[in-house]
Amino acid sequence: MQKLINNMIEHFKSVARDCVFKIIKKQPEKLDAVKMACTELLDKNFYLERYPDIAEANADPLLHYIECGFAEGRWPLSIDNSDAGRRIQKALEFDPLNSMAVKLNLMLSLGASDPETVRRGLEWFKGGVATPELIELHRQLIEDSAVTLFINQYLYSNRFSELHCILIDFQDLLPESGKIKVALALCVFRLGRLEAAGKALAELAEIPSAFEGLVLEATKTIAEAKIVNTALPSDSRILLLDSSFPSKVSSFRYGEFKSYLAEIDECSIQVRPDDLSKYGEPLPFHTQVEQFRKISGLPADRIRYFDADFIGSPKVAYCVFLNLADYFYSQIGLPSAEHLLFTLYPGGGFNLNDEVSDKKLRKLCDNPKLTKIITTQNVSYRYLVEGGFCDPDRILHIYGGIIPNIYTLDDKVPVVKNLDKPLDVCFVAQKYSATGAEKGYDVFVDVVRKFANSADIRFHVVGGFDEKTIDLGDVGNITFHGTQPASFFDGFYTQMDLILSPNIHASALDPSQSDSFDGFPTTAVVEAGLKGVAVFLSDFKKMNFHLDGSRIFKDNEMKIIDRNPDLISQVIDGYLSDRQALMELGQNGRRAILREFGYEVQMRPRIELLNKCLSTTC
Repeated sequence: MQKLINNMIEHFKSVARDCVFKIIKKQPEKLDAVKMACTELLDKNFYLERYPDIAEANADPLLHYIECGFAEGRWPLSIDNSDAGRRIQKALEFDPLNSMAVKLNLMLSLGASDPETVRRGLEWFKGGVATPELIELHRQLIEDSAVTLFINQYLYSNRFSELHCILIDFQDLLPESGKIKVALALCVFRLGRLEAAGKALAELAEIPSAFEGLVLEATKTIAEAKIVNTALPSDSRILLLDSSFPSKVSSFRYGEFKSYLAEIDECSIQVRPDDLSKYGEPLPFHTQVEQFRKISGLPADRIRYFDADFIGSPKVAYCVFLNLADYFYSQIGLPSAEHLLFTLYPGGGFNLNDEVSDKKLRKLCDNPKLTKIITTQNVSYRYLVEGGFCDPDRILHIYGGIIPNIYTLDDKVPVVKNLDKPLDVCFVAQKYSATGAEKGYDVFVDVVRKFANSADIRFHVVGGFDEKTIDLGDVGNITFHGTQPASFFDGFYTQMDLILSPNIHASALDPSQSDSFDGFPTTAVVEAGLKGVAVFLSDFKKMNFHLDGSRIFKDNEMKIIDRNPDLISQVIDGYLSDRQALMELGQNGRRAILREFGYEVQMRPRIELLNKCLSTTC
């Protein structure tokens, strides 16, 4: 193996030496330029340390590099040096085609993690530097750089339109590279062009091992899309876009999009589904669609797997969350759409005072086709207006969110609770961090310890938490239910008396974290409250207010708490001796939720907005 490596090194040196000698032989005047470039490039200390044979021979490092080292392909400096960029640029001024300076500059630019730096490096190289000899000399570096950039961006970014353009530039240099062809095909896949990606992948002669897992994932997705997309897209003029429908794991999205499809004949939905199995979704996407079609009677052409090349010609497009709006509107683009709308729910990529989040928002708000942003929390509304993202007339503020199982409930019918059993207290949240502190799990555990093994109270946890998340010692009056599907909660909340939600934005616990926040109240709290469960929740962002400053939920409807487990425990202890008062708190909370989250309050303004954009200039 070492012999093979040594042979490759000698071959590289030979190619470099031949290249230099050919240049000098044809153009003797180039010799001075080469000398000047070598002088700029050489870091004498680095050179002597890296190549001990030069020091042992007592040779002058600069003279050696000019006469021998450059032609042999020896490294003159480390690209990690703080002044490497300056040295390289100076060398290129003297000798623009200097093979070592070109190589070092390519390593600096093409090896960058920032796509924009890579793009500029390619632009420089292709703009007169990229001779056939230099391309061949640096073939491996160019190909490896393309692959590294692709893998990093594919896994950890969603800037696929930009990545696709950069990969095209790489392919212009190495049109026969199999690795770049695979990267381009996968990039087309991530851009939502499933049929085109399928054809490109099918034409590949072989799949390099580094791409096997990604290609397998893509081909499975494309195959599932074919199962779903049995009909061409409808000619509906309103296109709904999502990543979870028709799964009920995200119950509010299920209810919202189902309502649009039921009330507006001129709308259809295309979905780029996330992997929801980790959140309790047991069915693959095509089975979810099949079941929804049977239940709703929705034609096949009105619910499809998203394919950017087959979306019809919608006039209006709508989605929820910042990340999805960025993907569908900024990354993909909908050429025929005159009106782009989205709901800026908390989460989904939306963080306060965050560079990445702000950049997405700016790009969306700079798009003249973006007609309306729906905000659901006063924090979101004020951030858009006070941050100069958009004027108030481009915002429709509707406090709250969509709770589909609320629409058939009667606020006059009380939910009866058994006051003779132990008090059942629950904590319900997804686990996104080691201890779930931002969701308040650490506070909940401290409260549990206050009532450890009490026969009067039982605690319940639903979500990705277990007894190992935070050590509970010998506490026996707690049950971990794990992550559960949507069907679990109806019966579960019926048995609960109190839900505790001391959540807080992560940046308040760790200033290095993005300033993200949950909706107020969380979906879990609202769903519990609808079953008459008394609600204890925090409000560190002061979100319990309408835009006019009036309170949304009153003191006799929900208990606003902080993160002090002693104070929380005292309040709970008081209710242990007055269960009737706790039940009344739950009943008042239920009526308040029905008041704020009813169909006419939440869905009607949204439906009217879509219809208005469809029929007028909005």
